[in-house]
Order: sequence, then C-alpha cells, then structure tokens
Amino acid sequence: MNKFLVSLFSLMLFLVISSASLANHAQNLGEQDSMVIQFGRSKVVIYLANKDDKAKLQEMYDKGILKDVFKYLDAPQFADTAMVKDNNGEYRIIKKGGLSIIYFDKIKDIDRNTRVDMDWSKNLNNDRDRDDDNDDDDDDNDRVKRNRYRMHNSHEFGLDLGLNSFIPKEGSLSGTLYELNPTRSNYVALNYFNVFNLSRYARFKVGVEVSWYNFMFDKDIRLSTQTNALDLSLDPNGLRKSKLGVTYLNLPVLFEVGRRYWGMRFGVGGYVGYRVKSWTKAVTLNGDKQKDNDSYHLNNFRYGVTGQIGFRWIKLFVNYDLNPLFIKDKAPEVNTLSIGFRFGDGY
Repeated sequence: MNKFLVSLFSLMLFLVISSASLANHAQNLGEQDSMVIQFGRSKVVIYLANKDDKAKLQEMYDKGILKDVFKYLDAPQFADTAMVKDNNGEYRIIKKGGLSIIYFDKIKDIDRNTRVDMDWSKNLNNDRDRDDDNDDDDDDNDRVKRNRYRMHNSHEFGLDLGLNSFIPKEGSLSGTLYELNPTRSNYVALNYFNVFNLSRYARFKVGVEVSWYNFMFDKDIRLSTQTNALDLSLDPNGLRKSKLGVTYLNLPVLFEVGRRYWGMRFGVGGYVGYRVKSWTKAVTLNGDKQKDNDSYHLNNFRYGVTGQIGFRWIKLFVNYDLNPLFIKDKAPEVNTLSIGFRFGDGY
C-alpha cells in the first residue's frame, strides 16, 4: 500500500510539471484559453479565439456583464447551435448533452465605468423584462445597485496527498529510534471549504478537514505506553514495518490571492485540530500483523500554519504544527511537517 502511495505521489509530481508545461503551451493557442462558470445547476465553458481577450472576459465576469450572454442559454429558438452578434461581441453558442459552450470569436471593448449585479442565480429573462417596466426612479436605484460590488460565496472540496516528517526542537533524530522512513511516512486529508470572495483577486476560506498521519519508523520499533514516558524498543526478531498512525479533525482557514481561472494562486493560513484516534501497527517478517489503539502520550489538540501555491485545480501545500506532537516530558519534543499536493476546485 505504501509503495502504491509513493508511486502515486511521484505521478502527481509529474502531473504538476506537465500541467505547467501545458499552461505555457496554451499561451500560444488562443482556442485553448477557457473559463468554466457555474450557472444555476449546470456549468458553462467559455472559449476564446483570441488570447488577448482574456482580460476583457475576466472583466465581463467580474462586472456581471456575462449574464447578458447567458440569457441565450435557455432560449427555445437555440436548440443546438447559434451565431450571436450583440453589444458583447461575436460568439457561438453550442449546447450538447446538457453542457453549454460559448466560443467568443470577438469580444467588444467594455465600458469600464459600468458595474452590474453579480447574482447569477436569478432568471435572466425575468430580469430583462423587469428592467423594461421600471420607471425613472427605479432606473436610478438600479444604477446605484450596479455600482455596488456584491460579495458572493462558493465552495471547494479537496484531497491532500503528501509525506510527513518529524522536526526536533533540538539536535537530530538520525540514528535514533524515532527516525522516520521519509518516503513511507504518508499524509492523506479530505477537506471542504466555504469560500468568501473578497474581491477580484482575494478570497477567504473557512473549512473542515479530516487528516490521517502515518509515521513509518525506519527501524524495527515496538511502541508501548508507560506511566511516565513513551517506550520505544527494537524487536529482536525484526519487523517488515512499524508505524504510528493518528487521525485528526481540523478546522482550517486560508487567505488566498491570485486569479482563479488563469495564472497562479497563493495562500497562507492556519488550522486547529483534535486527535480522534491513534494506533500502532507492526508487521512481522512472516506477515503477521499486530494493531493496538492507545493515546501514546500524544497531544489531543494541535495547531499550526499552512501555505500553498497552485495552478487551477492542483496546489503544492506545506503544513507545520506549531505545538509538539507528544506531551511534554513524555517523549522527545518534535513537531510535524507535511508537504504534498492538494487536488480539487470549487463550484
């Protein structure tokens, strides 16, 4: 299983490098520049024929002008495909199997002083009809409303895959019984974030997460909990593997900047967590397995800092626990460092 996780981790590293290469290649292929937007319960994919129109499309999204394009998505006269020329530009609308695709051949210049309502969940045709019926006072209110930026929320689900290590407060763990196997000490987490869009480039995220830490010892270690200390001893018969596992329930927060659909995104934040379960597992040379559950003098609570850098749906993250893994004076004072890749995006 651990060999599989190491292989999977190596594959993910390859995908990150490949994704960056493809991103650079896409700069030379305008038709591959795209944006995916949630519209009601379906997704709309927007393609650009001219990569120089990226900024215009981003501005149309930020100002809510794209809803003038979306009004055609539910139009009954557009069964499969349509060619449209209006104040937004020249574009094609293609509907296949519930997926709507908009291909912009040309985007017109945008009035930079105009802002409109960003509530995409409203029925666009009803909005247009209601606007036609407004009197002069209502028009003034609409202009005020259009000039006010509305913060809207979204959600993200993610999967983290990484590796763990012990960071001692003093000295080194090399050669000691606490030394870990760095390629087999893996980290897995499932997380959910509620995303608050603060501005065009800034987001604040609050979430919940379940994480699993596997600390694989480099030597044939047996762990036992004594009254005053955690006892580590070498198995005289040898072991195929020996590990300490811990499960936490965490509450992470993250502040993120950068464009969501194009370019890199950077994030910094922190987390607090509670230990849900801890166990040890030893496998003998003949394949016999022994698993024991205990506290192993682990701290019940944890807190730390996190950082990430990513492109679209994949990010490189680092987590560092600010408090020690074990209770003071029960075991060496070590902190946990985890590094890996986070996969997933919002809707």
